[in-house]
Amino acid sequence: MPSFLIPPIAILLSGLAAIAVLLAARLAGLGLAPLSAAPASLAALLVFLVGLGFAGFLWWLASRCFTLLRDPATTPEQLSALRDLPLALPEGTVRALLALIVGVIGLPLLLFSQSLALNDAIAGYVNGIIAGVFGYYFGARSTGPEAQAARRLGEALEGQTRANAALRESEAAAREAAAQATQPAQTGEAIARLERQLGVARLLVQRIGPALPAGLIPPQAGALIAQAEQALATARTLPDLGALQAATAALTGRDGPLPSLLRAAAPLLPAAMGGPLAGLALLLGLGWNLGAAAWRRFRARLLDSPHDPALFEPGAITPASAELRLAAAPIFARLFAPRLAEPGFLATLLDTCLRPDAAALLWARFPGFANPEEAEAGLAEFRHALLEERVEADLSPELVGRVAGALGQKAASPALPQDGPESAKAALQALTLLLSELRESRTDPVPLLRELAA
Repeated sequence: MPSFLIPPIAILLSGLAAIAVLLAARLAGLGLAPLSAAPASLAALLVFLVGLGFAGFLWWLASRCFTLLRDPATTPEQLSALRDLPLALPEGTVRALLALIVGVIGLPLLLFSQSLALNDAIAGYVNGIIAGVFGYYFGARSTGPEAQAARRLGEALEGQTRANAALRESEAAAREAAAQATQPAQTGEAIARLERQLGVARLLVQRIGPALPAGLIPPQAGALIAQAEQALATARTLPDLGALQAATAALTGRDGPLPSLLRAAAPLLPAAMGGPLAGLALLLGLGWNLGAAAWRRFRARLLDSPHDPALFEPGAITPASAELRLAAAPIFARLFAPRLAEPGFLATLLDTCLRPDAAALLWARFPGFANPEEAEAGLAEFRHALLEERVEADLSPELVGRVAGALGQKAASPALPQDGPESAKAALQALTLLLSELRESRTDPVPLLRELAA
């Protein structure tokens, strides 16, 4: 039989049993007239029957609990929890039964007190009992599991809030302690950075600046240097990280000497490789990392210096490379392109161009020049093309990649400066002279240039 049919069948059988008892009493000649004649006796019988019904209900609940205890699936933790419950019943069951008994018995007695011939005192007692039981029951329910769970949840949330606040306070204290612990290191780093930038600014303003055209170095550069010197002097007695950082930001900012020169020289480079400023920073970094001979060629290229035969090692320039560079010298290309097929012509031309008196020899040996000045101009074009080839060969891809990585740039072929405004050329010459000073003092400009981009 399905389990869900058992309770309705049990109730039906109980009702049939009660009807059978009444029919048996009537057949035995036991009528209900005496009880109807005495309402109090009838009420007592009903109370007795209700009590038996609740006793049977308790017995049924207890049997269900015993079944649970005998179930192998019941865990020891569940058994331990049942020991702490009244009659091993679910919490609140006994209170609910007591309240039901009082309500089922007391309320009818109170409503039919006149029919039962109860005096006012007894009715008042019954009323007090009902009110007391119901008040206790619903008062207990207000602090029952649901309310207790809500209260515990509120307490847990409040505790979590206090814990979060304490955690935030501890994190703030930890950050403050970490800041205090790292402040000496930060101050030392800020002092070193300001000293680097201040040394470059002094070189530019005091040694190189007087030879530059007016306006290339901002007039307030002197005041910025004084501010930086004051911040350094104060830091040696009372370190002030904010003042050090402000002085460094002023020197590396728009009105600083080095940034001003970089902006002025920027038109000489194409807007590529991250912009002209990035290209200039790469060129300066490459110049510092070159060897002595390569540096002399690089400096001559940047300064557009007069030709020096010592810039080229013997045999470094071949007739084949000279032929390739002839196209970059328009005067020579016009005069000598038809003669390239002559045996030994390129070797003779190259030997002549690398001599100290090359201009006079060209005018005397190679006809076609309009005048000696044109011969000298063509020689300058050709020598410039030869020098550019040697400088490009000196800037190896490995060197470019290493310097670009130190500057935080992508490795790319550097662009050498081209023709531009005179102010831009003067700014580039000033940067080249600065790089010469840094090479002599063995001061790497890469950290300085990286700090400008930070």
